[in-house]
Amino acid sequence: MEAGTSNDGCPDESDAQANANRGCPLEAIYHRRTDPYELAHFPAIERTEQHTVLYELPFQPHADKPPAPYCCTGRAAAVVAAAAGATLRLPTMSRCMMRNADGSHAVENRWTLVCRALAKPIANSRQLEETILQYNPDYRTHGQFGALHRLFEEQCEDEERAAFFGDTLPRMVTLALRLTELFRSPVPLLVHWKNHAVSMTQEQAACLLANAFFCTFPLPKSNLAKHFSGTNFAPLFAGSSQSVVEKIKCLCHYFRRVCTRMPTGVLTYERRFVHAQHLPDWGTVDAPFARERVPLHVTSDGTIEDQGVGLLQMVFANRFLGGGVIGHGCVQEEIRCVINPELLVGRLLFESLRETEAYFVLGSEQYCTYANYASSFTFQADYRDVTPRDASGRRRCYIVGLDAIRMQPGIDQYAEQALRRELGKAYAGFRDGLGGRSLAPGIATGNWGCGAFGGHAPLKALLQLMVACVVERPLLYFTCNEPGLQERLLAIYTFLTERRIGVATLYRELVRYGAKGYKERPDLYDYLYQHL
Repeated sequence: MEAGTSNDGCPDESDAQANANRGCPLEAIYHRRTDPYELAHFPAIERTEQHTVLYELPFQPHADKPPAPYCCTGRAAAVVAAAAGATLRLPTMSRCMMRNADGSHAVENRWTLVCRALAKPIANSRQLEETILQYNPDYRTHGQFGALHRLFEEQCEDEERAAFFGDTLPRMVTLALRLTELFRSPVPLLVHWKNHAVSMTQEQAACLLANAFFCTFPLPKSNLAKHFSGTNFAPLFAGSSQSVVEKIKCLCHYFRRVCTRMPTGVLTYERRFVHAQHLPDWGTVDAPFARERVPLHVTSDGTIEDQGVGLLQMVFANRFLGGGVIGHGCVQEEIRCVINPELLVGRLLFESLRETEAYFVLGSEQYCTYANYASSFTFQADYRDVTPRDASGRRRCYIVGLDAIRMQPGIDQYAEQALRRELGKAYAGFRDGLGGRSLAPGIATGNWGCGAFGGHAPLKALLQLMVACVVERPLLYFTCNEPGLQERLLAIYTFLTERRIGVATLYRELVRYGAKGYKERPDLYDYLYQHL
């Protein structure tokens, strides 16, 4: 044991003063491992009925090119489709109704139209618009490509514009048209109430994103449309705000990077569903608060993506992955999606999240840095991600997306039903995927479901702490400059752990508190101090 620490990994008297306003030392969040990436989060990639792998195994860690696509045909392809329930509709799999010059209509293969249109030179954003409209005439509305034109006609230097249309865009066309070469197996959709994962190469992900940029994907079938995000980037191109233009800059930078030097790693997209029967009974669960059970470090400095290295990193998600990223949205989840664009592939794969479901994206790479937030967000600079890879070839960047309740008239976040919903959602994301071991890696999180969703930060912090205690995972909590939250959260944490109060006891008091009328409710933490 290191000098100045106690058996529970939290500070003793010699360094208590240094950590008094942050809780347990940061080392405790990593179980005092010197390597923040030492503890495994997820099992190695293996082709099973619940894990579709779109490239040849095993992964070769020292190869100078991406793994070859896996060819799955005939009965094997049928098994994949049956296990998943539905597969991604690629542009090669659909037809378009096209209007002829004489007013008649003809049905043509979409991919034939795409290949024909993209074979012609594209010298500027106006020609790019006309190219897309040749196979996707539904986007022929006023201002549909306004943000794209604003970027390339008003804000790009001549050299930047020439480099994009003269070098990067032709490479993107080549990448997009490799779709039939890179995808030789059905791509499962990750749908409601199924535990399933899809692993692909970063090259395959880049190919899908290039097709999304060129808007080649057909619209989802009517029975799936309301449950899936839009796949094409056209709504982003139609934006009017400067933050939308900045997001396009991030994506163009990503394509410049991967088209110049294709990364050779892999990614996993996983949907996790926990049946209601397998959720803890929060009113009786046997889990006392203790520092050795749930170390907590709270800070107002830094961000989850920058300081949460080696931890499971929380995304405050919309029920549709990415939320408003392909639109005007520009807060935590949307920003993460444009600095780590491989997250956007999940928009093609994940059906909207239900109550006890979470999404995971394992292995995404960061390509740029940014400044500011929301309407003042800006693309800043290139970023070279040096995060090490795991044995399966994934960057050790493991992201979990959890959607919180959006506060609306008639919804009380303190009602028992709402408490159970948020606890069940956090349990789906926080539960360790590798059972039977004593140490689970920590979680980097913050004010989940607050801000635009209207959640009360002291409550949401407490609910996450309860779940972390049940699953025995450390928490690194970023307060995001929420006034007073750092001190208040640490004070209630000290109160709960010193008295070893049970999660079930705390839950029952939260229910009693929620049963009071709005006007009768005192401050939440003051109430708990009085009644626990």
